[in-house]
Amino acid sequence: MSFVEVRDHAMWVKDIHGNESLQERIREMKEGELIALKVNGVRGMWERMKDSGDAHATPGIKALGEAGSKWHELRSERQGGITTVETCD
Repeated sequence: MSFVEVRDHAMWVKDIHGNESLQERIREMKEGELIALKVNGVRGMWERMKDSGDAHATPGIKALGEAGSKWHELRSERQGGITTVETCD
C-alpha cells in the first residue's frame, strides 16, 4: 500500500511514499494529462499541473471535481497527516 502526505492544495511527487511507479508516472505526465487515483478511499481524477514559466516541470497533480472537494476537506482535517493513495487502472 502507498501513502501520501496531505500538505498542500496539490499532491506532490515528493510526498508520495511506497509507490515509486506512481511517482515516476506523475513525473512523466504532460501538463494537463489526467490520472485516476483512489485517495483515502475516494476515486477521482487528478490533473498534472502546468509547468513553471522557466521550463521546469512542476512535479505535482491537482484533484478535479468531487475529488478536489474531498482533498481540500482532508487537507483541512489532517494537514501534515498521511492517507492512502493508489492508481485506479
